[in-house]
Amino acid sequence: MKLLEKNNRIFFRFTALLLVVGIVLFYLVVNWIIRHKVDETLRVNRLHAVELLRQGKPLPQFAPILEVHILSDQHGARNIYSDTLIYDPVEKEEEPYRQLITHEKVGGQWYEVINRTSLVESSELMLAIGGCTLGLGLLLFVGLAWLNSRSARRLWRPFQQQLDALKKFSLSQQQPLHLVTDGVSEFEELKTALQDLTEKVRGDYRNLKEFTENASHEIQTPLSIIRSKIESLIENEQITDEQMSVLDTIYQAANRLSRINQSLLLLAKIENRQFEGASPVLVNEIIDEQLKMLEELTDAKNLHLRTALSKGPALRANRPLIEILIKNLLENAIRYSQPGDTIKIESTPGRITFGNPGKRPVEHPERLFGRFQKQSNHHSSTGLGLAIVSKICEVNGWKAGYDYQDGQHEFSITFQQ
Repeated sequence: MKLLEKNNRIFFRFTALLLVVGIVLFYLVVNWIIRHKVDETLRVNRLHAVELLRQGKPLPQFAPILEVHILSDQHGARNIYSDTLIYDPVEKEEEPYRQLITHEKVGGQWYEVINRTSLVESSELMLAIGGCTLGLGLLLFVGLAWLNSRSARRLWRPFQQQLDALKKFSLSQQQPLHLVTDGVSEFEELKTALQDLTEKVRGDYRNLKEFTENASHEIQTPLSIIRSKIESLIENEQITDEQMSVLDTIYQAANRLSRINQSLLLLAKIENRQFEGASPVLVNEIIDEQLKMLEELTDAKNLHLRTALSKGPALRANRPLIEILIKNLLENAIRYSQPGDTIKIESTPGRITFGNPGKRPVEHPERLFGRFQKQSNHHSSTGLGLAIVSKICEVNGWKAGYDYQDGQHEFSITFQQ
């Protein structure tokens, strides 16, 4: 949910609640004012009726508005306000009235004076006031909602611009991050913090890139010297078989160290987005190329290849990374296959799968794409091949997966573009 949408929801809920409460309170207040005015009119009418009685004039009768009755016995003074319904023969329905019943003593005689006022006009007035109030409230609600949405978008425009600039920001770009604000102090602080942070990150990136390049050169050079010296010693006919075994062990360890160094440096480059320049890549074409390059390995183990490559659209990616990804998956399938096994390679427009036979599934498949994770104690494996595959998928937004079914280890790459 976007911040502006969440803010609007809170505003709408609070405004709607405030509007409902305001309408209810307004109704109660107006209703009290009208009833108070009606009661005051009834009191005035009562005083007029009593004054006529004191002047000895005929008993005023105007049913149902005014009724005066002579009481035959003694009664105490009373004033009773109440609501009642009286049948109207013209309208042929009962209509609401407000009445005041009083007992008055005039010249030694007790009278019952009943004053009534129709509440029909008051009800119509309340409905009119309520309708106007509701319409005004809704108009105010819509106006405030529009004003809040418009002002919020305008206020948050610098934040959106900064967010768009961050999305386009690349560590490899030469220019520093350019952000714009409109003078709001909070966004100015955010701008300064982001510029300082990105400059620090760009500096760290340059240092790390420099380190990986230096490490690649400085570590590989002594390793090449070590391998060269070992090869020279191996060619010496005077060394014993025991010494030859030791030298072979050292030579294999040096080769392994060199491969690990190259793999770690490759991982660092992938993580630092040093592989740029995406172009259309035909996956099936790269699979064919890698199969030809690894033909000696498959022939040495007498492996059979079963391919089902369907034509699909070109994948837009960095070609060297795709070559590394497919090469690592093929080498993984070859390395863990037994002589005479069949390796299955399938591709669809959005997915490639590499399968090799296996007696049981991997114990911890969730760790399979981690660094230095091996399916077995295979000496030629560095434990980084699948980690490189996972990292390539991560930087491209793809998904690497593993499944075991029908006696097959299946490694798949789903291209989500």
